Amino acid sequence: MFSNLLQKVDVLYKSVSFGDLFISLFPKLLAKRLKKIVHSQQKLVKQLAKKDKIKVAFFIQTPTTWKYDYLYRLFERYNIFDPIVVIVPFNVHLYYSKQEYINVMAQTEEFVKSSNYKYISAYCASNHKWIDVKKEVNPDIVFFTKPYKDTLPKYHVYSFANKLSCYVPYGFVCIDNYKNNYGSIFHSMLWKSFVETPYQKEYYNKYGIRSDENVVVSGCLGMEPIISPNYQPRNVWKPQSKPKKRIIWAPHHTVDYLFNFSNFFTYCELMLQLAEKYQDEIQIAFKPHPVLKFKLINIWGEEKTEEYYQRWRNLPNGQLEDGAYIDLFATSDAMIHDCASFTAEYLYTQKPTMFIVKDEHTTDHLNSFGEKCFALHYHAHSPADVERYVADVVIAGNDAMKTQRVQFFEEYLCPTDGVMPSQKIIDIILNEIKN
Repeated sequence: MFSNLLQKVDVLYKSVSFGDLFISLFPKLLAKRLKKIVHSQQKLVKQLAKKDKIKVAFFIQTPTTWKYDYLYRLFERYNIFDPIVVIVPFNVHLYYSKQEYINVMAQTEEFVKSSNYKYISAYCASNHKWIDVKKEVNPDIVFFTKPYKDTLPKYHVYSFANKLSCYVPYGFVCIDNYKNNYGSIFHSMLWKSFVETPYQKEYYNKYGIRSDENVVVSGCLGMEPIISPNYQPRNVWKPQSKPKKRIIWAPHHTVDYLFNFSNFFTYCELMLQLAEKYQDEIQIAFKPHPVLKFKLINIWGEEKTEEYYQRWRNLPNGQLEDGAYIDLFATSDAMIHDCASFTAEYLYTQKPTMFIVKDEHTTDHLNSFGEKCFALHYHAHSPADVERYVADVVIAGNDAMKTQRVQFFEEYLCPTDGVMPSQKIIDIILNEIKN
């Protein structure tokens, strides 16, 4: 109850600090502002046609929500574009640890460095100040990582509405929270929103403030590596004395939220026990949602939270994975989770997956596409169900749903025209500028 109160206070605080209180309350004010934004974006498109170099900024908050690698690399291959990655803060809320989001920024910088991106950090550690990206970078096109007000106002779309602002979903949207994912002010201010399938475009059409006029179906950019014929995944698993089945356990963060998918507290010890019980046959990667740690620090305290995460790091046949996960997906054998976006994303691997069901209302929170994905999962309603899945489906290989998953992949997830999402996005941008 207290947590929900804090969230409501935070929402009000954000409305004031982000300056959208009045336009959210009065549709006519928003419509007037959107008209100006669309006009300025159209004007900028014409201006860019005359430029020799177009600066493209990609905002990154965490490695787990970074889905722009293939697109960034593709931009690098075009002489007309000058791409740069901008590290911005994640989970800036009244009731979250400031030190933790500074820590996350540092971890993200290590990821960016190791990926050899050209980058700049929004946080200047030497003088503890936040830079003005519009001044320091002055991008023409901006790709945002997330639609939420979980960063500082100066790094939100509101501050770049007169630029060519773009968005690719950081996760495959399977929940029925249509306003936050399709009908928010953020989405209405975008120049282009690139979505995964025609289902998502239809959600925009029904729930979007501007309908689907700025929406393009590109395919799922984040899953492009897995469907790319040239993709060679890295083996990110802890070495074992013999081959073992590799299972990902991915608990969601909603341990204290209004809609609650997460079963973390029920299964956190069980998963460690299963790793020990079947240590000769499996290894498990603990892949928590990046927000979960913030929540656990508030509930458990920092010491207990760090202790639990360390147990996974130390486990001989276990590991903690808190970064990018495409290689992890590609080299795994199965998944156990209660994360809405993974309900669709892991289906790209065509491997068996289990959804831990919180209660009879779980599917009430899924959209129509999410329901299709959920139906292709094995379902757990108890710890015994999870163990049976590990023993029978994963270890013994009795995967009765394999054919259904392959058919779903071919019908809904695989590009029917053979053009990868990154190339579609580039082509759309170039076509707009040239015309």
